[in-house]
Amino acid sequence: MTDGARARRSGPDRLSVALFSLTAFLLVLALLGTQLQTPRAPAARARSVIIRRVYLTTVVEKVPAGVSVPHARSTVTQSTTPAPAPVAAPAAVVTRASGVPAG
Repeated sequence: MTDGARARRSGPDRLSVALFSLTAFLLVLALLGTQLQTPRAPAARARSVIIRRVYLTTVVEKVPAGVSVPHARSTVTQSTTPAPAPVAAPAAVVTRASGVPAG
């Protein structure tokens, strides 16, 4: 009677199924592990250093009293920098004849 109550099952046994499941899990884990990339340290970028030099040349002429002064000549020299900084308002221009700021 016991032989009749138990029907013979066809297919793999429990141990085979457990080993197959474990093998499939480790295979998927290994495939996913190859997809991960190790975080790389950021490349050290060269620091950009901006050196700005401002040259201010002032010419002071002293004219003695009673000496005739030839016509005033003015020369403007300008150099540009790659990144100009905000500059304050220019100083008032003083004329030689009046000594009073023009403009």
